[in-house]
Amino acid sequence: MRTKDFDKQQRIKDATVRLILREGIDGASVSKIAREAGVSPATIYVYYSSKEEMLAEVFREYSRRSYHYLMDRVRPGMGGGELIETIVRGCFAFSVEHEEVFSFVEQCSRCPTLAEHVSEEECCCDILELIHEAQRRGEMKPYGDRNIDAMLFAPVRFLAMSRRPPVEREDPQLDELIRMLQELLLC
Repeated sequence: MRTKDFDKQQRIKDATVRLILREGIDGASVSKIAREAGVSPATIYVYYSSKEEMLAEVFREYSRRSYHYLMDRVRPGMGGGELIETIVRGCFAFSVEHEEVFSFVEQCSRCPTLAEHVSEEECCCDILELIHEAQRRGEMKPYGDRNIDAMLFAPVRFLAMSRRPPVEREDPQLDELIRMLQELLLC
């Protein structure tokens, strides 16, 4: 049995992301990913039992990466307004700093067979708990989790995906979005 080489595995993951961004999920075959990574198709099966398992694992890992990036910016006890601003700016900053990962996660999250591999508990629970704390303190309106998710993250994703380089440190659209979300969500 062949041993695992983590450099090769990372090349496979990177190739998977690049190929999916170029050709879509359906266009990313194991042979194309292998060619892009500079390995044989058999090498991919040293790390993953199937293309589906590989895509799910890469999607899960990169989803967690974006989640941890955001969690590094929020903290317990933040006021509702500060929490909203931190979440919005953090999501937007991640999309700028990690554009390929952001685009890959976005594309995979719209694929039902992949989306089921990343649970809300894995990638949202702590953020939702901070929002629930702000709701219990009466700082944020008691909207449901799915609506909060849609109101907070969807507009940021839209701005991030439609932005034109270069991204300025001061972004009037992002500032306006934060004010709008605060007006919508704060008591």
